[in-house]
Amino acid sequence: MHLPKFFKRPAHTLLYITEAKTFRIDTDRRGVINGDILVIDCPCESANAIPGCLDSIFNDSTPKPGRKVWLLYARLTTYALTLPSVQIEGVDNAILEQALQFEFEGLTGQSVSNSFLAHQYIGAADEMSTYWINLVAKETLTKTKEILKKKHCSFAGLTHPGGLPFLISGTESPSWLRIECWSDSVFALAKTPELGLSLQIFHTAQNPKWQDEVDHWVLDTGAVDKSEAIMNNKIEYLPNTDENYRLSLDGALVFWLGLWAKHLVADDTIDVPLLNPQKSVNKDLLFMAGGGITAALLCAGHFTWNLYLRNDFQFQTEALSKAEKYSLDLRKNLNTERDKANQLRQETALVETNIDSIPLAIAGLQQRPVKLLLTLANNTPADLVIEQIEQEDDAIIISGVSLLPQLVNQLTSAIEADVIALGWKPSTPTKKDMAIFAQGGPWNFIYKLQDMGLEGFINNGKAAP
Repeated sequence: MHLPKFFKRPAHTLLYITEAKTFRIDTDRRGVINGDILVIDCPCESANAIPGCLDSIFNDSTPKPGRKVWLLYARLTTYALTLPSVQIEGVDNAILEQALQFEFEGLTGQSVSNSFLAHQYIGAADEMSTYWINLVAKETLTKTKEILKKKHCSFAGLTHPGGLPFLISGTESPSWLRIECWSDSVFALAKTPELGLSLQIFHTAQNPKWQDEVDHWVLDTGAVDKSEAIMNNKIEYLPNTDENYRLSLDGALVFWLGLWAKHLVADDTIDVPLLNPQKSVNKDLLFMAGGGITAALLCAGHFTWNLYLRNDFQFQTEALSKAEKYSLDLRKNLNTERDKANQLRQETALVETNIDSIPLAIAGLQQRPVKLLLTLANNTPADLVIEQIEQEDDAIIISGVSLLPQLVNQLTSAIEADVIALGWKPSTPTKKDMAIFAQGGPWNFIYKLQDMGLEGFINNGKAAP
């Protein structure tokens, strides 16, 4: 059975958000655009308004977003900062971010204590290193992730639409430059064999002489093989270039968005400062790793404690031979130490049991996804199609389409014993009649498997060899 193409969910969705409108494209797993560009009337005057804008964009009347959503926001706070290379050479990422925060606060007078900062190294010249940074409020990213989670898609990242780190106009040239005019800033990029890639960002609202500085930058860059310019809806004075791209529906907008999608989705490295907080660690794996470390520490502590007890016993024995008047106190101390030793032996026995079971549990957990796919493959009826299997928090969400509603119950009944044995708690499937056919159907269904954690997995016998 082959379902119509409109049932398929795109792999990625890219949103280019401006002050007045939002432009949406969907792509496959390789970053190739699927379908037409969508224009959505959703104003977004500041980065704090991004969550509300997304809530309006992904309403019930719009197509379902891709599994991963990328955001380009035209008014995102963005700067090119320079630091002395000798001060940051060899430092770890946390110290580098702190140095960039100090530099930003000193330059702008704005606090970044409640903001996320993403940075991208550009290059070094004259013993100074240049970093491109993007900033956004932590609350904004938190709300953004919550809204996307409700739509059953993940937040891939947020960045400024400026600064695509390669030539737009075709084949890469040995030397090139590009000037990009945005609503509140101008990006000036250049690449030469001698200096590599360089970037300057001129903030037009803060700098009335930005046009003169752009002219000086062009002169300092010198002759290049290729030059180009990007212009948005504002008409600004820009130096003459070989190619000009105006980002409008009848211009280069779709082509330019396609280049961004390819870079974000398909390239090996993303050479822009992408705001995307670290994903949470799998709780089961963290529990097992922590249990192993704890077991090792307890074993070492037990050995050290027993060594201490042995030395202490010898000392007490010598003391008893010298002074009988202290014998009663010493016996009491000895009894106390024996109780502690017995308690340690019990704890050691528990640790030894965990040492044996944890590796087996890890091996069993590694086989769970394969066993789930196997039982689904063996028990799925012919007229039922599983479209998607994805993880959401501590649960597995299985969704698909069935020609008959009873086929969903048939599938869930057939696999119930297997998923329970694998440490999941099945829930009652939900079905929704899509009412495409005259007699009803097909039916969308969602089947949720709640992860019972490591304890539930071991209790069902799957940690056994």
